[in-house]
Amino acid sequence: MYYDSGKVYVEKDDQCISCKNFTKGVACPLLHALGLGVVTLDGTMCVTNCGFYEEFKRHLKIVDIGKSKQKD
Repeated sequence: MYYDSGKVYVEKDDQCISCKNFTKGVACPLLHALGLGVVTLDGTMCVTNCGFYEEFKRHLKIVDIGKSKQKD
C-alpha cells in the first residue's frame, strides 16, 4: 500500500485485496482514515496483519453459454 498525489493505492500483496471491508469501498477504517487525512502514510507499507481484516471469499461459477443454448 502506498500514497501518491492524494490517492491510496493497494497492491496485490496487501491483505486488503481479500478483505470484506475493502470490497465495500471505504468501509475499511484504515483506508477511510487515510482518505480523510486523519492518518498519514509516508513511503510504502505491506498490510499483512490488520485488526480490521474480515476474509471475503468469492464464489464464482463458470457458465457455458453454448450448452445452455443447445437445451433450447
